[in-house]
Amino acid sequence: MAMPKQGRFATAAYKLNWWQIALISMGVSLLGKLSTGGSRKKEQRLYNVQLKQAPWAPPAWLFGVAWPLNNFFVLLALKELLGAEPIPERKKLLIMQGAIWLIFFSFGFVYFRKQSPLLAAAWTMADAGLSIASFLTARRIDKKLAYYYLPLLVWTSYASTVADYQALKNNDPVLKISAPLD
Repeated sequence: MAMPKQGRFATAAYKLNWWQIALISMGVSLLGKLSTGGSRKKEQRLYNVQLKQAPWAPPAWLFGVAWPLNNFFVLLALKELLGAEPIPERKKLLIMQGAIWLIFFSFGFVYFRKQSPLLAAAWTMADAGLSIASFLTARRIDKKLAYYYLPLLVWTSYASTVADYQALKNNDPVLKISAPLD
């Protein structure tokens, strides 16, 4: 895609190399971790001990691998969107990206700080829905751009099943709802 005349931020973003995006992805992932507001021990205790987990739930350490990878590919998509020729769906994809990032940065708050399995499930399902919509929208424009959304789509689709299980099997202290299937 040719680089159009745009603002400095878009031009700078478009010029980033893959390794620079990888570093940004690590930084973004660390910022997302800050939203949890707790120690790794407290997070693992919530995930491994306090909440009833789905039998197919991944080990806690896998999230530390999955999210930097997801963020890397979503940032590659953002780079392409900022550097691409103007397209009708660009605004739509940028709005969906903004919503994806909002969910990412607020998830730790609702899950770890508030310990709300129902809100966490809603966040995860919304993230999965946005990744599916982003993938399908991007696919109509550019298959390469669509593939950047694929890791997030796969991860959040899988994570939604785990989050749904947690929401059904655990009490929600924030919404004051007993576990529907306990």
